[in-house]
Amino acid sequence: MRISDVIKIAREKNLGRKGIKKRVKDLKKSSYGKNWQVVGEEFYSKIGILEQRPLLHNNFLNYLTSKDDVKTILEIGCGMGIYPIKFKNLFENKEYLGLDIGEPAIDFCKKKSDFNFMCGDLLKIKLEKKFDLIFSHAVIDHVYDIDSFLDRIVTLCGKYAYISAYRGYFPNLKEHKMTWDNEKGCHYNNLSVKRLKEKLITSGLNEDEFLIREQKDGMKLNQSYSIGLTGIETIIEIERKYNSKK
Repeated sequence: MRISDVIKIAREKNLGRKGIKKRVKDLKKSSYGKNWQVVGEEFYSKIGILEQRPLLHNNFLNYLTSKDDVKTILEIGCGMGIYPIKFKNLFENKEYLGLDIGEPAIDFCKKKSDFNFMCGDLLKIKLEKKFDLIFSHAVIDHVYDIDSFLDRIVTLCGKYAYISAYRGYFPNLKEHKMTWDNEKGCHYNNLSVKRLKEKLITSGLNEDEFLIREQKDGMKLNQSYSIGLTGIETIIEIERKYNSKK
């Protein structure tokens, strides 16, 4: 549909100036994940967790190495495969699957690693089995449906999950704050701790099966990129203690 047609219909329905603007904006809205289909290795190296978020990286590595009973692993948003490539020894003798919405990232991972990688949207693809450990860094910050993202992780989580959100820690936020970036085709999400707790419980977890906490990340991003960021991240840790309710 052309913009002129959208404006005509909006006027016929007496939607007013704001209504017309919204209709035109929706028509021009980028597809979700647009940015990750065009970025390459240079992009990921600039914002990589190892160099830019060293404290978070170390915290996660300590978490990962403490789980001796993990045999199957799912990483959501594997990017250029930092963990399975640079820390291959930590995943040896384990079944690892890296999932990412970006085709360039998955193509790179397949060339550099013998582990399994899949291109797709967690909320749309079918994964039949549960994983002993699920981890995800800086993905929930950009998803289009926070509740469904968490619900999917809980469903697929057999034992443990570690989820980090780089945009900050917001214990006083009553609702999630989602801002759409049309140029990049993604949301920028500030997560409400209150809403996270409520969703994890309705997804089937008991209160003693998860922890939501703050974590310093040691962020060293340049000033233009770090505007509005605090260097404190939200961490969600899940540990299954009971049979799944779902």
